[in-house]
Amino acid sequence: MRFFYRVYIFLALIFIVIIFGVTLQQDANVSDRIRPIPPVPEEIDSIFTLYFAKNGKLVEENREVATKDMIFERVIVDELMKGPRNTTFAATIPQNSKLISIETIDEICYVNFSKEYIEGIEWEELGEEIIIWSLVNSLTHLEYIQKVQIFVEGETIEFSHRKFSINQPFTRNEDIIQKRDVTHYYILKDFLDSLNLERYEKAYIMLDKGSKARISFQEFTELMPIYIKQLRDYEIGLHITQKYSDRVVITLKYIKGTADEQIGFYQEWKLIQEEGEIKIVLGNIEDYNRMEED
Repeated sequence: MRFFYRVYIFLALIFIVIIFGVTLQQDANVSDRIRPIPPVPEEIDSIFTLYFAKNGKLVEENREVATKDMIFERVIVDELMKGPRNTTFAATIPQNSKLISIETIDEICYVNFSKEYIEGIEWEELGEEIIIWSLVNSLTHLEYIQKVQIFVEGETIEFSHRKFSINQPFTRNEDIIQKRDVTHYYILKDFLDSLNLERYEKAYIMLDKGSKARISFQEFTELMPIYIKQLRDYEIGLHITQKYSDRVVITLKYIKGTADEQIGFYQEWKLIQEEGEIKIVLGNIEDYNRMEED
């Protein structure tokens, strides 16, 4: 009797193990079929350089954009389609145009517009060069894009007089950009924009020799993101330039908030002439981390 009882217990245990194994396999199969939910990206503030038209030339407009879209080339085209914020500039993409697709492969950005892109009157008023390189120069400001191929409804476009053919990708054209007077403030603004865009190599080159001797590039790339992070939500409300015999001092006033409840602080930057170029003198790092309330 005991023998049959033991056999019964043994078979029951085997049955339980088989059932448990089948359940685990089913759960595993279900898990394999369920796609993981990707994390929702946080909204980030980025500064993009856009090119619009003015007096037969391209002029740049640096625009801060808060976006969750990590495909920056799409963000740039969307902002170009919104037109310039500066009322003296002219838009270069018809607002009724639609962006069908955009993709970057091997440093070439492929942009596909709807037919409204080529049908807009802007082509006659502004000229083909302005419209083409407004897009090309804006996109090639991204370091990972070297050329731009433009499509309309999936097809390359030709012009009747054959002056241009966009069967081949376009490269950047600096000659069509309106040259601005290189002022000390322009140099400083370019330096700060480079920090915002995390182009630390370019920013570091703009420092004078003394600053580079005091702080290495590695230290520079570790400290500057902390400084830039503190400037989030602030904008330059005022700048004052004072010229001395051996240096130029620029005082920036950073502000945020409404006119009724405005918060602000001042920072000074020193620039000098070094081997025929304007260079930025980096002060003590603590100076850039201290924000004084207005």
